[in-house]
Amino acid sequence: MSFVNEQGVSRRRFLQGAGLAAASVAAAGMVAGCASADKPEKELSDTGSSEVKAYEPAETMDVDIVVVGSGSSGVAATVQAAELGAKTLLLEKSSQTGGNGRLTEGMFAINSQMQKEKGVGADVTFTDIIAAEQEFFNYRINNLLWKDMVDASGDNIDWMASHGVQFSGVVDDYHGLGKFDCFHWFDNNGSGSCYIDPMLESAQQLGATVMTETPAVDLIIEDGKVVGLYAEKKDGSILQVNAKAVILTSGGYAQNEEIMGERGWDLTYSHNNGVEGHDGDGLRMAIAAGAHDVSRERCFLREAYSFGIDFFADMSQTIHRGGPELYVNQDGERYTNEGCGSFVPQCVGNAVHTQPQSYMVLSKDIIDTFVERSGYEGLQADMDDAAAQCPGDNIYKADTIEELAKLQGLEPAMLKASVDRYNELCDKGVDEDFNKASEDMVALKTAPFYIFRQDMAFWTSIGGIDTNRKMEVVTPRGEAIPGLYAAGTDGCNLYRETYTMSIPASCNANNCNSGRTAAKSAFETCVKA
Repeated sequence: MSFVNEQGVSRRRFLQGAGLAAASVAAAGMVAGCASADKPEKELSDTGSSEVKAYEPAETMDVDIVVVGSGSSGVAATVQAAELGAKTLLLEKSSQTGGNGRLTEGMFAINSQMQKEKGVGADVTFTDIIAAEQEFFNYRINNLLWKDMVDASGDNIDWMASHGVQFSGVVDDYHGLGKFDCFHWFDNNGSGSCYIDPMLESAQQLGATVMTETPAVDLIIEDGKVVGLYAEKKDGSILQVNAKAVILTSGGYAQNEEIMGERGWDLTYSHNNGVEGHDGDGLRMAIAAGAHDVSRERCFLREAYSFGIDFFADMSQTIHRGGPELYVNQDGERYTNEGCGSFVPQCVGNAVHTQPQSYMVLSKDIIDTFVERSGYEGLQADMDDAAAQCPGDNIYKADTIEELAKLQGLEPAMLKASVDRYNELCDKGVDEDFNKASEDMVALKTAPFYIFRQDMAFWTSIGGIDTNRKMEVVTPRGEAIPGLYAAGTDGCNLYRETYTMSIPASCNANNCNSGRTAAKSAFETCVKA
C-alpha cells in the first residue's frame, strides 16, 4: 500500500487514486454516460423554476437530432439516429469522449448470438430476471421498462458488434455477483473503450458530427416544445443548435455538490471514482423544461470507503464490504446487520446512509477471520499503516475499546456497551438484535482494536429525469414534453433507491437500449413527422 506525503509523492499504492482491484472496477461495468455542460448557472430547486438566461449566439447550426453527452447512452443514440438517416450532432463538454462509459467492463444481455454460440445462459428468460428485481423493490419498479430492455438486450449486443464493438467472447456471472451468466465482457480485460471508440467511429462514418469541449448550457423552448439548445464553444462563444429533438445523455449529477447536498449527501469526505463532469446538466435543463424530477427516488452506484485511502486498495476492498465487523453510529450504538451486503453489495451504502455518521469497529479476531477467508496476509500491516497516517481524522488503533472511542470522539461507555452486547451475541452464536448470519458473528475480544469512519465513494447517480417507454421526458402528470428525450443514467427508471447488481451491467444495457430507443422515437415522432 502507499501513502501520499506532504509533497504528494506516492509510496506503495495505497492512498486513493492508485491502482485498480478487479472485483471493484467491475462495479464500473454497470455505469456509463458523460456530462455535457458546465456546473449549473441557475439554482436547481424542487420546482425547477429559474430565470431564463438570454444568449447572443455567434453561430447557428441546424440538425435533426442533437445528443448531449458522449457516454454509453450518448454514443448509442448518436449511432442509431445517424443510421436512421437523421442529421445528428453529438455534443461533449470534455475534451475526452466516453465519460464513465470508458470505465465499463461489459453489458448484460440474454439471447445474444454470443450466448447461443457459447451455450452459456441460454435458458435464462425475462421471467427469471424480473423475479429477481420486482420482489427486491417491493413491486415499485416499472416492469414494462425492464421488459423492453431485457427483450431487446440480445439484439443490442449483436447490433453493437455490427458497429465494431469488441467483445472478449466471455459471458459469465461477473465475479459471482450476478444471479445469471449474462454478463458480456468487452475485450482487453473488460475495457469500455472497446465500446466507446468503435461506436464513435461508426457514428462519424454514418455522417454524425461530434463536437468536444462544447457543453450544452440551456434548451430552446417555443410554445412548450423543445426546438434546440444553446452550447458554449471552447472560445466562449455561443452556438445555437436548432433541432427537431434533443436527447439528454449527460451522465447524472453525482459530482454536483449543491444537488447532492439537497439530497442529503455530505461530500466533505467523499470520493468520486467516475470521470469528471457529471454535474447534473441534463437534470437541470430537463427540470427547466417542466420535467418530473424523480432523482430523490432513484439510486447511485456507490460504496463505503474511508477518506484518504485508495478505494481500490486490497484493504479497502476487504473490510468495507461488510461481514464480521461491528457497525456503530455517532452515538456509539450498533444499528444494523453488518452482513447487509451479502445479497446486494450496494446495501452496505444504504445502511451507512441511514445514520448521520457510521463507524466500523474491528479487532485482531476479525482481522484473522478476514485473513483466513481471503488469504490476505498483509491486512493488519496495512491497517496499521492506515491508522498511523489517519488521513482524514478517520482511522484509529488502540489497545482498549474505551481508548478507541476517545480517539474517534465517541462516548467510551456507549461504545463499550455496544461491543459488550455484540460479544454476548457472538458467544450465543445468534444475532438477536439484527439477525446477522452466525458465521459472521465474530467477537471483538483481542487487541489491537481499530475504528474506521465509513465515508462514501461514488461512481454515478442512476436516474433523475422521468421518462415514458419511448424515452420521452415527461411532466409530473406524465405528459410528454415535445422534442425532449432522456437516456442512460440521466433517465434510468429501472431501479428505486438501490442498484442491485443482481443482474450485472443491467444499467449499461439500459444505457444502450434507452439511447437507441430515444433515437428511434425522436426520429419517428420529430424527424419523419
